[in-house]
Amino acid sequence: MGMNTNTLDQILDTAQQLVQTLGYNAFSYADISKEVGIRKASIHYHFPNKADLGEALVTRYHNQFVAALTQIDEQTTNDLEKLREFTVLYKAGPAQDFRLCLGVMYSTDYITLPEKVQDRLTRYFTANLTWLEQVMTHGLDAGALTFKGTAKTQAHKFLAALQGAQLLARSYNNIEIFDDIGGELITALANN
Repeated sequence: MGMNTNTLDQILDTAQQLVQTLGYNAFSYADISKEVGIRKASIHYHFPNKADLGEALVTRYHNQFVAALTQIDEQTTNDLEKLREFTVLYKAGPAQDFRLCLGVMYSTDYITLPEKVQDRLTRYFTANLTWLEQVMTHGLDAGALTFKGTAKTQAHKFLAALQGAQLLARSYNNIEIFDDIGGELITALANN
């Protein structure tokens, strides 16, 4: 599997790649077992069922994303730059073999996800939207951003556009589509 130091990380890394490529419902423990080179029983040791694995994946993804948002906040006070960096975070998935954000892929399977995975997914998106709304509010109040409507609605539009940009870039196998949409989102918000 490569540079991973322990089985748990290998399982999570492989499962995440499978979800981002195929979706939650399109992989099994047999797929992970084959990729990592371990028995299925070893996966069940860490994650007794797929719901446990699914919950662990979105929790880890959420924690990593919140850490990235904290880093953005520490690196800049410029609200437009914060949004630009947020866009870069959303580009990371499509830039890797057109994998989609774990949240986007989970959303496509939402109806069939176990309830505890649905709950974790909602928490992930709530964290994204809360951060975006805070940036939008501060940027509008400071005169750095311009938009009509509420910061909450603008945050939802921004996130939805990036998710859609991922899907279109993947559908056309063209990362420039994501770049163009992300760039236009930033340009539209800039208060020149």
